[in-house]
Amino acid sequence: MSGKKITGRTKQLSLKSTPEFHQRLKELSSKEKCLMIEVLEQAMELYERKRTIKENIQPISRNKITKSNKRSRDNEQEEQPNTSFKKRKFND
Repeated sequence: MSGKKITGRTKQLSLKSTPEFHQRLKELSSKEKCLMIEVLEQAMELYERKRTIKENIQPISRNKITKSNKRSRDNEQEEQPNTSFKKRKFND
């Protein structure tokens, strides 16, 4: 066995960075005991969350219902009939 970790990642990614950035990334991944790509993936995830919050595009949680949000949800439910039930045939 070669000691390599199987990750499921198959797409090659090649980047140019400063030697300082590379060293910081390498040290952080070593400290966290993970791959450098995992550090970059986590950084991207945090970046996207920050942008979402900053741009105020975050979707409204279904647990947090404001009065106006509740009214619009109630209107949607009235307009759309419940089709979640199965149709059954009854024998006469």
